[in-house]
Amino acid sequence: MTKEDVEALAVGGTILGGGGGGWIEAGRSEGLLALEIGKVELWGPEEADPEWRVITSAALGAPTERGNTKPMHFIRAALLLREAGVKFDGIIAAENGGHNSFGGWVIAAALGLPVVDTPADGRAHPTAMMGSMGLHRLDYKSVKAGVTEGSEVLAWGSLQSTSNVVRGQARDMKALVALARDPVPVSYTKEHGAPGAISKAIELGRAHLKAKGAEAKVKAAAEFLGGELVCKAKVAKKTLEAKGGFDLGFITLSDGKGEWELGYINEYMTLEKAGKRLATFPDLMTVFDEKGEPTTSASLGEGQTVYLVTAPKEKILVGDGNRYPEIYKPIEEALGRPMVKHLGGYLRP
Repeated sequence: MTKEDVEALAVGGTILGGGGGGWIEAGRSEGLLALEIGKVELWGPEEADPEWRVITSAALGAPTERGNTKPMHFIRAALLLREAGVKFDGIIAAENGGHNSFGGWVIAAALGLPVVDTPADGRAHPTAMMGSMGLHRLDYKSVKAGVTEGSEVLAWGSLQSTSNVVRGQARDMKALVALARDPVPVSYTKEHGAPGAISKAIELGRAHLKAKGAEAKVKAAAEFLGGELVCKAKVAKKTLEAKGGFDLGFITLSDGKGEWELGYINEYMTLEKAGKRLATFPDLMTVFDEKGEPTTSASLGEGQTVYLVTAPKEKILVGDGNRYPEIYKPIEEALGRPMVKHLGGYLRP
């Protein structure tokens, strides 16, 4: 990986973050730091040994409550797993996002491990269960290490119980927790994750960076994604509640002629206009600022002019963790919006 790859991935990752996935400046900084620490190698799905065991690395929590988590905490999380006897040969990202696309880079550079381009998801998602590639339906013993300033947690148990522990850590510490978790073979990630999604994010970032002018940048991204520019509008209203380690709320966009409502839990979950559902996660809903730069739900403010782009889930790389109806229950309850009924034919029984 090069500095040029870092910039492209920071941009492409933020676009695929769909409102979440971490702050672009944190991803850019962490990517460059990793290159200072050592060499970062991104191994393609067909290059990596299918028997390698890979752990997932991510920042977990509400973007508006960053806390004092540093890159060293990601290294420490991986070392906590190793000290507990967990064996692993490489690392994958949990998802695409401005920060989380770089999942594992600092660890890889520090420990001399490969980053494998088979992330758990090709877009960002709000819960660890969504990034668990369907392991919750197997007899899988989960292990998660969460680290932030002043707190280290190592949890063993079911996927849900360990997720609850680290989500509680993020909530109690009011911080984005550095998370390392759940070793699985590369062969499993190829079948149930989003193989090639990091390379795809780099290509997307390059397409955006190459375009000149705000609207050209937005349209270049929309074309690459196989999506569409829905509107250029102002943020008329935004509600925000930091709850249970999430940012939760609604954003109303208005262009003077019509209004669109985005419901978000870190990432944009729903898009409606005049009571009609236009998009439902894992469809990608992503927002660009007035300069055509990708942004997150946490950074949007009332009065800001933005571009809204959507892309259907079938056009992006989505991990299997998003294909199970039970995964959506806590999201529906928190947001107060139905989701499963809008995903007929996509979800698995």
